[in-house]
Amino acid sequence: MKPVALSGTRGHVPGLPFMDTKTAMQRVGNNCGNLVFQYAACSIISDKINLIGQDVPWQPNQIKAEHKAVVIPSANFLRENFDLSSYVSFLEKCDLPLVFLGLGAQADDFSKDSFDFHSSILRLLDLMRERSPKISIRGEFTAKVLEKYRVENYEITGCPSNFINPSPDLGSMIARKLTSPMRSFIAHADEPWPKNPTKGQAERKLASWAANGPGIMVQQAVPEMIAFLRQNNPFAVDRKAESFEISLAKAILPEADLDTFRDFIATKMRTYFCVDQWLEDSSHFDFSVGLRLHGNMAAWQAGTPALWITHDSRTKELSETMALPNIGIEDFLEKCETVEDAWKWIEFDSSAYERRRHDLYSKMSLVASASGISIRESN
Repeated sequence: MKPVALSGTRGHVPGLPFMDTKTAMQRVGNNCGNLVFQYAACSIISDKINLIGQDVPWQPNQIKAEHKAVVIPSANFLRENFDLSSYVSFLEKCDLPLVFLGLGAQADDFSKDSFDFHSSILRLLDLMRERSPKISIRGEFTAKVLEKYRVENYEITGCPSNFINPSPDLGSMIARKLTSPMRSFIAHADEPWPKNPTKGQAERKLASWAANGPGIMVQQAVPEMIAFLRQNNPFAVDRKAESFEISLAKAILPEADLDTFRDFIATKMRTYFCVDQWLEDSSHFDFSVGLRLHGNMAAWQAGTPALWITHDSRTKELSETMALPNIGIEDFLEKCETVEDAWKWIEFDSSAYERRRHDLYSKMSLVASASGISIRESN
């Protein structure tokens, strides 16, 4: 049987310690969270996988001759101001079945029903109709957007990252941790200077909790921030000016002086370019909370209870589709004064979650089998 070609990574960046930050961020699409769902895709597919650009070159004719399908862990491809021209042209030339996993539409809220997509996204939607027997999508909001563009060959599966842990009793693992006291936590940052001031308030609250309590904070995106976190690595190249540091300190930890902020960065902040290590580290904590879907999901798949702070259609859609504990950002700011308040907010029915996860995985299996791809049996 021919292997499948996968667009992405196996969940890590080889050679990272000796790589400059710009190259490292390019490898992960400027967001280390992308590693999580790419890792998931590689975990659940049973067929041999060749990574495009690593195991096989970006040569459409060779990919077409040697593979049976192209697998595309998709994330929020359906968003405005996003130009995918080169990538869509590449997919067209491959002339193979296209298997989109976890495709999502992104907007500020669920009420949005008009989109100004780049022409490349419109062509991508055409390809979905033409070359995708079935598409794995995030949830009802994405379904509504697809139907607006006459794409109906989808299955709602949530994100592939929900299937990283192969145990069918993942919900029970998480529930057991909820019966013990919360002594440590991991928070997930979004971005230091968000356009939405409400997100900025949530970011500062999470940073303050981590700085002053038994927790750490993970930053997975924003290349300038990752470059700042890696600046003591002699291979990272980019060293930020003190003015950047001062601005950053005011943005995320305004109550601290500069020395205290530097201590926070050195001892409390993390970033991950390897999902295995991300999962292992996350398993050591009692609780995970934040605005990042995949940061929380790394903890959740490692058996650590999590609370998703929803702030747009993407986070709301995914948390609802996968029956994940969540709180709207306004409620978070109003009702969670301390990390203990956030911990107490979790309402989790492990049996209901496991049933939902099993049903979603069954739909993922339908998507894979429609293109002749085999996936792992459990979940």
